[in-house]
Amino acid sequence: MDFTSTGKNSLIQILGEEAQELLQELRFLIVGLGGLGSFVATELVYLGAKNLILVDNDRISRSNLDRQILYGWHDVGKSKVLVAARRLKQVNPFLKVETFDTRLTKINANYLIDKADIVIDCTDNFETKRVLNRVCYNKKRMLISGAVGKWEGWIASFPFYKDKEIPCLECLFPGDLETLKEISENNGPTLVTTVAAVATFQVNEVVKLVSGEGENLTGRTLIIDTKTNQCVTAKLNKNPQCPVCSS
Repeated sequence: MDFTSTGKNSLIQILGEEAQELLQELRFLIVGLGGLGSFVATELVYLGAKNLILVDNDRISRSNLDRQILYGWHDVGKSKVLVAARRLKQVNPFLKVETFDTRLTKINANYLIDKADIVIDCTDNFETKRVLNRVCYNKKRMLISGAVGKWEGWIASFPFYKDKEIPCLECLFPGDLETLKEISENNGPTLVTTVAAVATFQVNEVVKLVSGEGENLTGRTLIIDTKTNQCVTAKLNKNPQCPVCSS
């Protein structure tokens, strides 16, 4: 039995059966099952995705519960990926989920990314983001990256599978990791509404990709300010000195 056969699936009605079938076939690696990852995974499953790979070594804390929608009070102290997998399978019992209760690192990144067709970066640190960027570039994988802070967030897409001449994430955020770490730490707490908005735009990149409709953010960054209701796209130029995509 197919999850989408239980009723009229909205993606089929809007975008057609071919897009729905592709969405079901693709393997999605979601790295980081915090705020962004919770929304991204949930939306993908509701759209009909059937193959998820979840990676996070974190445990659920009470401070997570105001923005990480897959978890509840009784989940505190438990593994995020294990609780997330259980909740997602309640939405679609036919879902295939692989869980890795570990942090993505230089050591395991190649193994994990080999399992996926599309990588969705929902992490909150630039060390992991840089590892994802480099490995996705080398392996020609689609990378959809995002981050949030307070009222603001950003999203960028990198379809390395079809064009390795496009700029990469390190072109967007050059510099040493210590400086980037300070930027992340200064973001402060984040509203659940901001998290939801950024995650939805990340998933929308997938919808546009499988349908061939709309315009992906290749070579651009979408910056969202939920406080002022502004969305701005900024052109991303390839850095000729980038150690990843210009070496």
